[in-house]
Amino acid sequence: MRRAFVRYWAADPGLSALLLAVVVTVFVLRPLLGLGVAGQVLIEVWFALVLLAGVWTVWRHRRQAILLTVVIVIAELVRLLHRQMPAAGLAPWVALSGALAIGILVFLVLNRVFRAGPITVQRIEGAVAVYLLFGLMWAEVYEFLELLNPGAFQIPSGAAGASDRFSPLLYFSFITLTTLGYGDIVPVHPVARSLAMVEALTGQLYPAILIARLVSMEIASKRGQAS
Repeated sequence: MRRAFVRYWAADPGLSALLLAVVVTVFVLRPLLGLGVAGQVLIEVWFALVLLAGVWTVWRHRRQAILLTVVIVIAELVRLLHRQMPAAGLAPWVALSGALAIGILVFLVLNRVFRAGPITVQRIEGAVAVYLLFGLMWAEVYEFLELLNPGAFQIPSGAAGASDRFSPLLYFSFITLTTLGYGDIVPVHPVARSLAMVEALTGQLYPAILIARLVSMEIASKRGQAS
């Protein structure tokens, strides 16, 4: 049973499962923040499981998986300390450690997606998961900046509760990533504006580079099979 579980996550279908987990995180569980402390705890536990699922998807590369595991453990310890000692000023570092963990997961999943071999539907789904992870990662970075410099983002009153800065910044992250830009949340701090520009460029360049890379890999794979 354990070997079958590891083989599933280490194979391409594990990328499909990761995509499903990320979709649930972004579009289903995040709205539960409005349910109060219970909702926040549920999301934190679920997101830790999502990151651990990412560990399983790259388990063939033990060093990379161990690195991601260490970062996840540190991030969860910082989160736990912040929950136990809210006055200790650890909130920015909770956001930063979360962004670092997601960033490493993005890098490792991209290695899986772009490895040699035929392009499968699961690998394309892994690439979509990376796109969604970009939105989550930038939201964590924005929260880190907002916690260090309150007012770095102009957020309409009522868009977030006193203890929930992340939800409006997650929304801002995705409308920036897709360059939709409603303009209801505005980056004010110079660093916030620079980060928003980088994310917008990422949102435009990633799909174009991804499609070009996958097409070239598929052509190379078919040529290899024909020879």
